Amino acid sequence: MMMGTLLWNLWTAVFGFLFVFSISTQVTNFDTAIYRGTIAFLSFFVLSYVFRAFWSLVTAPADNEGTHESAQKASSSDMDIEETSKMVRELLNEGS
Repeated sequence: MMMGTLLWNLWTAVFGFLFVFSISTQVTNFDTAIYRGTIAFLSFFVLSYVFRAFWSLVTAPADNEGTHESAQKASSSDMDIEETSKMVRELLNEGS
């Protein structure tokens, strides 16, 4: 499950809009600044969504059930090996 909410995306997008808009108004006219701010808003919204998805993938807890089952299988196979070796020793001792 992704960490956080869409509110994080919205706040990041608003920050991107204000940041690009404030820099763009100093260099270009108002219409171009609004256009660039809108592009920044959409870009920051999508990038924050991708970042949140990646972050939740990285911080997801490991699947402990699979490792637990494999550990049980390994211990049961160790027991089988010990029992088999014991049986072979008994058979060898009977023959001598």
